[in-house]
Amino acid sequence: MRNRFDQLDRPAVISILSWPAWARRAPAALYTIALFYGGCADIGLPTVPEVPFDKITHFGAFLGLEWLLELALAEAAAAPRRRAAVAMSAGAGGLLELVQAALPYRSAEWLDLLADSLGALAGAWLLMLLVRWRAPAPAEGRVPDAAEASRELP
Repeated sequence: MRNRFDQLDRPAVISILSWPAWARRAPAALYTIALFYGGCADIGLPTVPEVPFDKITHFGAFLGLEWLLELALAEAAAAPRRRAAVAMSAGAGGLLELVQAALPYRSAEWLDLLADSLGALAGAWLLMLLVRWRAPAPAEGRVPDAAEASRELP
């Protein structure tokens, strides 16, 4: 016999798809604005010859943007959502480099764009691994059909 306390040891699951569209998209938009503000500001990163802080920052920033873009596109199937999020994240990195090229106190670098793109790809890869790790195993002898496999969520 089950009682109401049986549910206390399991975390509550709230589907991302139940969120309003603006609530899924606003974090990505705000994060993108913050990235462009930081990318256009006249600030300097610590300079240590052995540590490429600039490239690490680019990598991490666009990894985070890729995750937020996947959240924004949660209603799409997994593979198209992931491709779109990587393309948009890397595209934002390219646009930021173009903007920085026009600023007198900033410079555009191909290695920054590479770090942006690699960060976006790493974000998609890590999220894919996380989803596969958290997904319940199919019942023994049962293979999930294509519809079940395409419903993968971040």
